[in-house]
Amino acid sequence: MENFVEYTLPYKLTAADQAKRAAYAGLPILVGVFLIMYLGLLGVLLCAGLCYLAYRLYLSFFFEWEYTLLEDEIRFGKIINKERRKELSKISIAKTERYGPIENMPHINCKVISYLSNQGEQPCYYWLCSNEKGERVCILFQPDERILKVFEARARGKKQ
Repeated sequence: MENFVEYTLPYKLTAADQAKRAAYAGLPILVGVFLIMYLGLLGVLLCAGLCYLAYRLYLSFFFEWEYTLLEDEIRFGKIINKERRKELSKISIAKTERYGPIENMPHINCKVISYLSNQGEQPCYYWLCSNEKGERVCILFQPDERILKVFEARARGKKQ
């Protein structure tokens, strides 16, 4: 039985993200003005480089989470500005300790990784498992119905 599900979820910027985005846009311009005043032509070149770097950082705030399920493995990725894809982690469902709605999440002492969109449209789930390195992690994510069906079939008896 082959299961393949690909699901993307746009990320909504928080207030902290918006403040960082504004700083990444404004700070290079201010630094560039001082560079131009004190270094002349070299300052113009450095300012252009800083502005390009600021532009790339600014675009990195526009992304979508991507959940890809193939058979027994879920890959979490990030699609940045609809042009660059970055794979963040991949974990086997067989390594599941427990999972369930985020409201039922027990107090756990491990690394927590959030792949939440901050939009509140989809229900949020936690997934306690082991990653590729064997470390115990808790993943917060928002799966759709197709991914939940595979979870229920592959991780029987581990739902909380």
